Amino acid sequence: MKSFAKSTVVASLLALASVSAFAHHPAEDIVDELIYQMIDENVSDTPHADLDFTSMGN
Repeated sequence: MKSFAKSTVVASLLALASVSAFAHHPAEDIVDELIYQMIDENVSDTPHADLDFTSMGN
């Protein structure tokens, strides 16, 4: 039972450590804002512009 408790603690610590690694996108603050504006302009007249993920998973 001690080994189960130890492995649970280790797994929990690893899970908490990995969350901070994925907290933000790697390209954040690296990619120029003009690129995002260009993407928005190119997508504005396609069905992808209307995507809404607020109900995703319900």
